[in-house]
Amino acid sequence: MLRRLSFVLLTALTGCRRAETPRTDAGVSPQVTVDAHTALARDARTDARTDAHTDAHTDAPGPADDVGDAGADATRAQTGPFSAPFLGTREVWWIAPHRAGRQRLMAMLHGVCNPPAYTCGLWAETAKELGFLVCPEGDGKCPAAMYGAPTWNEPDTKIDEDLDRAIATVEAYHPGELARDAPVLLGFSRGAYAAVKIAAAHPGRWPYLVIVEATPAPTAKQLRAAGVRAVALVAGEKGAQLSGQRKIASALAADGFPAKVWVMPGAGHHYSSDADVILRDAVRWVTSFQGDATTFAADAGQ
Repeated sequence: MLRRLSFVLLTALTGCRRAETPRTDAGVSPQVTVDAHTALARDARTDARTDAHTDAHTDAPGPADDVGDAGADATRAQTGPFSAPFLGTREVWWIAPHRAGRQRLMAMLHGVCNPPAYTCGLWAETAKELGFLVCPEGDGKCPAAMYGAPTWNEPDTKIDEDLDRAIATVEAYHPGELARDAPVLLGFSRGAYAAVKIAAAHPGRWPYLVIVEATPAPTAKQLRAAGVRAVALVAGEKGAQLSGQRKIASALAADGFPAKVWVMPGAGHHYSSDADVILRDAVRWVTSFQGDATTFAADAGQ
């Protein structure tokens, strides 16, 4: 119960405030919102009550002034979280990586009544080790009882289009820096079902999938046709998705397709205290597969 209350509290408190419309005046960086999610994520991981939540505005880093040190190991001065408006009243939430320059694109779709500040915010720090993490808000809003959190009402085809617009919005703040040659598409619950459909609609565009708390069941043949190289599945130990995910991973692995399950200890349909590490490791695992998903032999069911 305490974990569930922590989830609801975090959902209520970590919604990003709407940022100002980006400015394009010469010499002026666009304005975005930087949210203080780090402490909130830490509290959620320890099931502690969050006492405060603050937001501050800062200039989005420009392509020249965002480098902490010159050279191959240059670091980024600002990593976020950031948020900016797109498609009118909606927002896109993102994390920039520690390393400066062109880095891997990761996109994540939240679930029902489940804001990006939770879905992506809870692993923001480990995501910074991997690349850009882009997380658009859904097109709908949940009732007041769920704090008006964003949700999805539109079909998967429209989610697909909106994801493209969200990524384009972030690219405007980081021109030339989001590497699309081997991106990762993640989804939590409802967002995970959409992620599989989106990957299938664009063969080769999304070679890596991370499915959290959902049981879509594409076949190895379908995934190969979509140009997907590997799939990671993540489920709560006490939730309803784990058994189904193990069956999916076993079926894919039996057909030689790279698939593996990660278990979030003690979790139901929400993140565990170590979900940040689990998601980081899942992304690292899928991206270790560089070629076509032709043969694979491993223990898929943890």
